[in-house]
Amino acid sequence: MDEIDIESAINDVDIDNDEEVQLSLPEIIQLMEENWLNEKFSPEVLPNRMDIVELLLDQITTLENNLKKLSNADFKKGLYQMEVDRIRFLISSYLRKRLEKIETYSTVILEQEKSRVQQGSETYLSQNELEFAQEYDQSIREHFESIMRFCPGITETQLINPNLHTMVFLKSKEDIEGIVIDDGNDENDLIDLNKGSQVLISYKSVNNFVKSGNVHLI
Repeated sequence: MDEIDIESAINDVDIDNDEEVQLSLPEIIQLMEENWLNEKFSPEVLPNRMDIVELLLDQITTLENNLKKLSNADFKKGLYQMEVDRIRFLISSYLRKRLEKIETYSTVILEQEKSRVQQGSETYLSQNELEFAQEYDQSIREHFESIMRFCPGITETQLINPNLHTMVFLKSKEDIEGIVIDDGNDENDLIDLNKGSQVLISYKSVNNFVKSGNVHLI
């Protein structure tokens, strides 16, 4: 949708981050898209951005109210509906990808969350995700234990961990110096990134920059 149409439909909204910032709907959608791509291409589950999700869900309500005020003959009605559908797609795809990772790495993720709580660090899962992970992990354990009772020769398998050395393609949002290239070998090189530069690199080398928003995956 044209940016003027969107911004004339709603007011700027506040988003919680390190400090309160006013963003327009197009800017929030862009931020949601970046976080969706980060989640899609990163091998590990990232810190949740339910603050953005909740803001967009509120804005969907606003846009749908605007839709009701437009006649079916108004061409803008179709544009508004397309924008609502796009926002819904971003949100559902983002949440679905996170749940896929939670299902795949539930035990590891729960252990990491427990460690973060003990250290007083920021947790990555939302409350709903945490409850889902706990219930899913418990059901998997109970299912495995029932199998072991009937097949005593089966032993507990090793935990599956996300491969942090996965190669990812990213775009830098600012100048970054001295990134350590961690490819799993003993020898590590350093590279610098310029704002706007794109590079293929090991995820583990830039995972902290992804989480801080200095770069985003593409």
